[in-house]
Amino acid sequence: MLAVAMMIVYFLILLALGIYSHKRSEEDVEDYFLAGRSFGPVVLFFTLAATNFSAFSFLGFAGKAYTDGMGQYGVMALGTSFMAVMFYIIGKKVWKIGKEKGYITPGELVGGRYDSKTLKLIFTGTMSIFTIPYLAIQAIGAGYILRMVFPELSMEIGAIAVTIIISFYVLVGGMRASGWTDVFQGVIMVVAMVTAFAFIAHSLGGLGNATSAAYNAQPSLFSRPGPNGYFTIKIWLSFLILWIFCDPMFPQIFTRFYTAKSQHSLKVSMALYPLLISFFFLLPVLIGVWAHGAGIEVSNPDNVLLLMMKNYSPSFVFSFVIVGALAALMSTADSQLLSLSTILTCDIMGKKVKYSRFVTAFLTFFVLIFIIFGYNPKAGIMGTLVSTTFSGLVVLFPSVLATLYWRRATKWGCMASIIGGEFVVFSSAYVPIPSFGFLPSIIALAVSFTLLFVVSIATLKEKFKV
Repeated sequence: MLAVAMMIVYFLILLALGIYSHKRSEEDVEDYFLAGRSFGPVVLFFTLAATNFSAFSFLGFAGKAYTDGMGQYGVMALGTSFMAVMFYIIGKKVWKIGKEKGYITPGELVGGRYDSKTLKLIFTGTMSIFTIPYLAIQAIGAGYILRMVFPELSMEIGAIAVTIIISFYVLVGGMRASGWTDVFQGVIMVVAMVTAFAFIAHSLGGLGNATSAAYNAQPSLFSRPGPNGYFTIKIWLSFLILWIFCDPMFPQIFTRFYTAKSQHSLKVSMALYPLLISFFFLLPVLIGVWAHGAGIEVSNPDNVLLLMMKNYSPSFVFSFVIVGALAALMSTADSQLLSLSTILTCDIMGKKVKYSRFVTAFLTFFVLIFIIFGYNPKAGIMGTLVSTTFSGLVVLFPSVLATLYWRRATKWGCMASIIGGEFVVFSSAYVPIPSFGFLPSIIALAVSFTLLFVVSIATLKEKFKV
């Protein structure tokens, strides 16, 4: 079977890159965790892009567009494009301070500014807890993809198999393997998505016919707030704010700021990222909307892109796009696994490469637990991530911004900001909290900013340490 052969070749190339990276690497902390801070513009751009393109980008975007229409494109393309500005606003300072002080993790930077181990652990713990669901979602996406090729295979088994493969090349190759495989996977996913889009459009009679058929089937897909009234102005603005402030807090993005060879690498990435985003994100959204005109009906919207490919593209294209979808989610998953392993190892166990391998195995166990017990298919990929990872990580942004740019910030203000913001995130899952039409995460962000300012001013003259 062609799809099986392509996947085997793809997996073998990833493993080979991991082994080759291991041979090129040294048992040195900065080399293993940060590739010796050596990523130039090309590698840094591809690793940032590939790291941020995930199961969410391939499966979640199309699924959300299928249920709620073209508003998904504006939310994702505009907000994520503006997020690239943070590559320089946040990334430039992180790179500079990290190089000067030898920092490897986000927690070291935040805790180091205030000389507070407690703040470092709070920051690290929060970042880790809210990233594990995101990591598991990548494996779950792989499970769905593998079921298209092996119908008898359960989602859980496929997810577990892919997680084990990712763990192997991350363990042996570190950041260098993650960066090099991201370049390879980034090229594959872009080419695969463009190929899928072209063949589906051709099969549906061209762009105009495919779009007209979808419009005739459900006109509300092409206007805000969409067929279900989801994309109100406040929800739309909520997502724009969420992407701009949340994405730099992903550990897999944050730690890559340290890997840049120079500020020039960050500038090039900032300039190219919006161009790729605005083009790439349109394709799965249109495919999801076109599914209505094609008469596709799915119980799980996250499967709509895979079904469109299966029904409206040749088998060799379908097989290639399957590999592209795997590349999208695996490039995110390997980066997340390495980043989490890095921060937990360096912030808690000490900067020893050998400890990282134990931590990676430990994290893999928790990911497998989430895959089996923690995922709710009814919520979908986007719903799961918005309510967990994105909401939890955006609360960290005020502390990072203050650490980099506000001299009057205190460790007490940062601690209050994180704890108070996460309390709102946690409470909103169980108790209705007034959100005034916005996403609850935006209320949590506002609380976080407020507590940071108020508590920092109140404790400005305090000298005691924690």
